[in-house]
Amino acid sequence: MLLSVIWLIAFAVILALLIKSWDSSVNAVLDRLLPTVLRSDDDRWVWCPAIAVLVATTIVSPIDMLMTLLIIGLLVLIGVKLGCWLMSKVKFH
Repeated sequence: MLLSVIWLIAFAVILALLIKSWDSSVNAVLDRLLPTVLRSDDDRWVWCPAIAVLVATTIVSPIDMLMTLLIIGLLVLIGVKLGCWLMSKVKFH
């Protein structure tokens, strides 16, 4: 129960800070990082809660987030290596 309350408080504070600083910094960072296909008119109401959830979860359980990122990174690395190996075996005409 205490972790849920801490998570909710962290989420609310981070969400408020992100929405407040959207025009000055967050929007500019997302403009540089995201391709135009992933951009829309209501980015503030999509990206601010998503970032707030990730940061609040990282604050409450950093080891779980670290392990999740390591597993995802390992799967991506295996996928890239397997894809490169498969492409080296393909004969193009």
